Amino acid sequence: MYININEDKCIGCNACIRVCPVHEANQAKLSSDGKHTIITIDKAKCISCGECVKNCVHGARTYEDDTERFFSDLKNNKKITVVVAPALRLTEPDSDAMLEHLRTLGVNLIYDVSFGADICTYMHIKAVKEGKVGKIMSQPCAALTEYMLKHKHNLISSLSPVHSPISCTAVYLRKYEHISEPIACISPCIAKKFEFEETGLVQYNVTFKNFVEYMRTHFDFDRTKKFKFDNIAAFCGKIYPKPGGLRECLLNAVPGLDVRNCEGVSHIYHELDHYEKATEKQRPAVYDILSCEYGCISGPGTNFNEENLFSYLSGASDVGSEAFKERKKQTMLNADKQFRWFEKHLRFEDFVREYVPKNVGAKPVTQTQIKNAYSELLKETYSEQHFDCRACGYETCEKMAIAVAKGINIPQNCHQFAVKQAELAHNDALNAQLSVQNQNQRIVGAVNGITADIEMICSNTVNIGDSCEKNTTEMVAVRDMLKQLSEKCNEINEAVSGIILVNDRYREMSQEIQDITDQTHILSINASVEAARSGEAGKSFAVVAQEIRELASTTRKTTDTVAQNDELVNTETKKVLNTASEISSIVKVLDDTMKRVDRNITETSEMGTSIKLTADDIRSAAGQLQN
Repeated sequence: MYININEDKCIGCNACIRVCPVHEANQAKLSSDGKHTIITIDKAKCISCGECVKNCVHGARTYEDDTERFFSDLKNNKKITVVVAPALRLTEPDSDAMLEHLRTLGVNLIYDVSFGADICTYMHIKAVKEGKVGKIMSQPCAALTEYMLKHKHNLISSLSPVHSPISCTAVYLRKYEHISEPIACISPCIAKKFEFEETGLVQYNVTFKNFVEYMRTHFDFDRTKKFKFDNIAAFCGKIYPKPGGLRECLLNAVPGLDVRNCEGVSHIYHELDHYEKATEKQRPAVYDILSCEYGCISGPGTNFNEENLFSYLSGASDVGSEAFKERKKQTMLNADKQFRWFEKHLRFEDFVREYVPKNVGAKPVTQTQIKNAYSELLKETYSEQHFDCRACGYETCEKMAIAVAKGINIPQNCHQFAVKQAELAHNDALNAQLSVQNQNQRIVGAVNGITADIEMICSNTVNIGDSCEKNTTEMVAVRDMLKQLSEKCNEINEAVSGIILVNDRYREMSQEIQDITDQTHILSINASVEAARSGEAGKSFAVVAQEIRELASTTRKTTDTVAQNDELVNTETKKVLNTASEISSIVKVLDDTMKRVDRNITETSEMGTSIKLTADDIRSAAGQLQN
């Protein structure tokens, strides 16, 4: 591929698709930012006609040739022969001086392709007159030849077998001048590189534009220098660059020959479709075709300026008139001396080219795929499918749908798709707006409910605060009562301790009485014994002793009862002490509990205050939402 794409400069204007005769050579994709499409190039399908380069006003499409390599090899003293397409002298005023300067750079020979064009004309006449061919198409235009090799295999058999003027010149140099060194062609055509690679006859394709630019930026050549080609004289071939140049040359030699010419991308590729369908009888003897509208002088590798069109055409006419005069002068006995020389020295077979078709992977599509593509493009109705605005670069919506079905274009590259998407997006936006409005209404309702709940919370929070204050007051009173109860428990403990002390003293006294009773009882026994010894005299004493014994017995019983009561008092006193201790423990637990309750009440009060502050903030925010 010789056409390059600078994706940073491509804005997806589709001008390249619009002018390209091979739509499948262009592939659309979204840019990295997703904002527009970029049209890339399919190397296998591109024919390098250069129309996209000529029509890309953004500088995204450029081409490559062999200019830098050519001059680099010359600088390294490589021996090179140069052939020059005649359009150079028609379009560049300094062409002679530049070509003369090439000799100083070491170029061996410089041949005029006009001489090869004369050979080409002669070989066409010979082929037609001798019946070597049927109805044929000319093939000097490399872009059209490449188009048929890649995309119109049915027409390959109709291509003229005669080499192009450039290749005829190279064949002559190789076979008749025995030039073995590399040949460089200064040409107006990007696609010539295909021809040179397929035939192997020429090794450098140096386009006019890059040749002139290089010469002007690298060398200070003498613009007054005159120049003369190394080949023998050329005649009518000098007009090959103009539209219908081959036709004029053929008719000059064979008046009345059925020759039709067609030029320009907007015409020839459509006419080829008609030519393909035409019968052999309907076809002209020679179909002279060029891809560039104004012939080779407007080639994509030239500095063609349409403002100077009539200057170029006028110059070509002047050159043609002079060439025809010169041809007429060298005619003797109604025989063209040049053609007679060609007949004598050149073999037709040496100037014949064989064509090898190329398989570029054409993608047929079904009606179902096209229908699906229409759906992708959001084109459902007849009018939508036949809108045909051509903004996508294709002539019809159907061709765009086919491109989408083939995967070489995307819906985003369709203007109507973008409009439809915008409408859908607008409808979505309206629906979203309605949804937002509904949501807002629900939000307002919810806010009103929240506000009412907040009011209730605030009211309840105030009540909680009041209740907490009351509870705090009550808790203080309860705490005071607990304190009093604790003090009373302490008093009970002290009173019980006094009782125990008195009881201990009472026990000691009972013990003392018991001791006295025991002694009295012993004394009474002793008295009774003594009374018995005394006899009658001791009877009264015996009565006293008996009374004393009974008193001691009664006293013992009393002390026993006192001891029992003392045990009972001790037991009950211990119970009182235990109860008082338990009451004291309970009071302590209650006191601790009350302290916790008091803390909880304090925390509840603080939380209520915090809740109230938060509720106030929410109420304020809700008010702002409503506004």
